[in-house]
Amino acid sequence: MEQIEVQRYPLMGSNMQYDMSTRSFVERQQPPKMDMTLEKVLNLMTDPHSKKVKERHSRAVKKICEKYCNGFYLKDLGIVYNIIDALVANAKEDAEYTNALVQIVMLCGKSFLKEKASDDLVYEKDFSEFLVQLVKLVELPMPMVQIAVTHCIGGLYCTPVPVYSEGPQACRHELNIKAIEESNVVEIFGGELKKMEDETVYQEILHLLLFLSLSSSNCDSLLDMDLVDVVAKNMAGACASQNSKLLQLSIEVLWNIIEYGSADKVPYRFETMSVVRSLFSTFSHFIQTAKTKQDLQLRNDVMSVTQALVSHCPKAPLLECGFIKILSLVATYSEVKSEDEMIEGFTMKAQNDDFELKKLVWSTLVSLCESDALRQVMIDHGFLTALFEYVKPNDSVCSVEWTSAQYEELQLQALSSLETLCPLCLNEYMSGHGNTRLIMLLEWAYSEFNFTEGDYGGHGNSFYGDGGYQTRRAQLRFTIRVLLAVVRTGEENVLQDLCDQGLIDALKVVLKKYKGSDVPIELGILSNALLILAVLCENDSHRKGMFGDEGVELLLQFLSGDSDKFSSGLGYHKLLLSSVNAIWCCVSIVNQDLFLERGGIPILLDLLEKCPPSMQNLVLGALLDLTEDARAVPHVVTWRGKGQKTAVSLLIELWRAEEHAMGVKRDSNHVMTGNVLNGGDKP
Repeated sequence: MEQIEVQRYPLMGSNMQYDMSTRSFVERQQPPKMDMTLEKVLNLMTDPHSKKVKERHSRAVKKICEKYCNGFYLKDLGIVYNIIDALVANAKEDAEYTNALVQIVMLCGKSFLKEKASDDLVYEKDFSEFLVQLVKLVELPMPMVQIAVTHCIGGLYCTPVPVYSEGPQACRHELNIKAIEESNVVEIFGGELKKMEDETVYQEILHLLLFLSLSSSNCDSLLDMDLVDVVAKNMAGACASQNSKLLQLSIEVLWNIIEYGSADKVPYRFETMSVVRSLFSTFSHFIQTAKTKQDLQLRNDVMSVTQALVSHCPKAPLLECGFIKILSLVATYSEVKSEDEMIEGFTMKAQNDDFELKKLVWSTLVSLCESDALRQVMIDHGFLTALFEYVKPNDSVCSVEWTSAQYEELQLQALSSLETLCPLCLNEYMSGHGNTRLIMLLEWAYSEFNFTEGDYGGHGNSFYGDGGYQTRRAQLRFTIRVLLAVVRTGEENVLQDLCDQGLIDALKVVLKKYKGSDVPIELGILSNALLILAVLCENDSHRKGMFGDEGVELLLQFLSGDSDKFSSGLGYHKLLLSSVNAIWCCVSIVNQDLFLERGGIPILLDLLEKCPPSMQNLVLGALLDLTEDARAVPHVVTWRGKGQKTAVSLLIELWRAEEHAMGVKRDSNHVMTGNVLNGGDKP
């Protein structure tokens, strides 16, 4: 039986249509898709007839975001904000619009594009106004939108501008930064932060302010708003909730504001009792509870903020809130045992975090020691005693708390701290046998040793250990600096005690050991040693006798150095100045004969001829004092310099050079004209 072909009819609504010419169904041709533009999206959003087609609105926004995936154009700022405004109005009535609003806002976080190279300048003002209106969305009670706004501004401010291989390019990154800093964007975020109750949004805004606070102008805006007190209080409150992220953000924001804020505004906000008390509360919390690596780092960060606060706000009420007491207890924990409840639960081990904390606390306390009240609290809690525990030869140290390298670094910092502290508390210094400790360390530092056979040699770590690797020069340098600070006080009982314990002889050993050195650290040691000898011998003939012939011989060797090294930058000029000063103070009738016999006057005249003008007055002063002895005059008369120049010729040349420097003029008869006493014709 013949098969009959049955024609299948397409279902209704398919893409097929009936063709009359062929009497068959063919595929219907689809109309071309219309390009989605910002104008069409805006019309769709605002048309009252399409007000309730939420799905179409969402699809339109999605298509726009896909089309402008690299960012919107600067010329479309107005229409972009109108779309955002329409989405805000709809989102207030229907929460389903929130996602679409977030998509648009996040896309605004990409740098806007420009059609012309001049768009940066043409739309600069419009862009600033657009950002202000955009940031005001953070005031909406919609957490997702608030977070999106913070990410948007963060992207514009922090993300470098991309370079596209083809098509329009993004505007300059400087435009984004300028628009944010010169508008009131920071003020809007700061005002919202003050009243924000949502913890997640608060952290996001604070995270944004962390980057914005790297700018001085933004920091000043935050200071004007008194945002410091809010951040500090919330930081202290975060300790109870153990919100480490909020703690870290708060610490870093406060740190940035102190560092980058105006010097006249920072003290006004940070010297308040509430801010200092919040810092104290946070630090105390970590001192008593910190055990994990994260907590230890946060503790040290709080200490760093405190150190920055101390340096910028010297009048901060640290004493009134008990901050100085807990710092003193922490600083002396390993050396002076205490059972004070403020440090209950606190331990200090040979780990980097505790090591860094100790150094931070020491440096902070030393910066505060000029205050009599604060210094007395430190002394009462054994700070000076703790520092003296490190003034001992390293060979005899058996530290449980610290490694050898850590101990040396603490030792050098302790000596540096004593350089500042000892002159301010001489009574406590003497009662702690400071002179004896320093001289013992001095003798150990310059003694001979063999590093290869196991004798102690420095590790050379940190700023303080510079130049001391596998030697004891770092200890010697700081010991001499502490002694110099002590003798400069001029207290006769201290000076006499040092001399009785053999300091003059010890310093002469140092001078002999390092004479002829070209190493900067050793030249500094020599200069400071000569300064100490000058102070000790200046007003005491007996001590000048102790300086003796050996000291005179050493001085002459230093003065006979190569004049070409004056400007080498190694420290020769300081050594020469110290040597000339030592001639004034250490050479007297007791040892002046040897000075003259060894050619001291010609050496000084040679130095006068070669030294820079800034040093000539000192050399001339020393020569003047020496020539009061009639036996020195023949040495001056017989001296010959370069080109057989006499001393008289040299002095005349110096006179003329000084006249020229002062601008003094002479007439044809070589008579001075003008106001000579006021520097010739100079105003």
